[in-house]
Amino acid sequence: MVAHLAHLLRVERLYVDRARRALTDHEPLITSSGLGNDDDPARAQHLAVPQIIHGMQAIRRDLDALLSGCDDLALARAIRHEVRGRITVREIAVKMVEHEDDHAGAVAALVRRAPSSGRVIIPLSRRS
Repeated sequence: MVAHLAHLLRVERLYVDRARRALTDHEPLITSSGLGNDDDPARAQHLAVPQIIHGMQAIRRDLDALLSGCDDLALARAIRHEVRGRITVREIAVKMVEHEDDHAGAVAALVRRAPSSGRVIIPLSRRS
């Protein structure tokens, strides 16, 4: 599950960075992230789930702020991806939402399969 969430965080950050570049530069050439998007379970284990979720919320706020300042002309600005060609800010935002939706199902399935952890309560008592 952590690997899925870490992948989402990494890719969503990439999408927002690309949208920002489209707004600041004239159709910048973007190289493919390719293998950099593959899961890295060892790296993901260094991140706590709450940390990843807070990062994803921050990225979503960044996207919301970026889009709130866009009119139709700004939404039509684009990057030039080396493999996919011209991609507009609007298309980047839609892709970001679709990507998250695709992974949400996989994360939910993993959560359902995970064994439930018993809660341990340690009573606090004074030492003698």
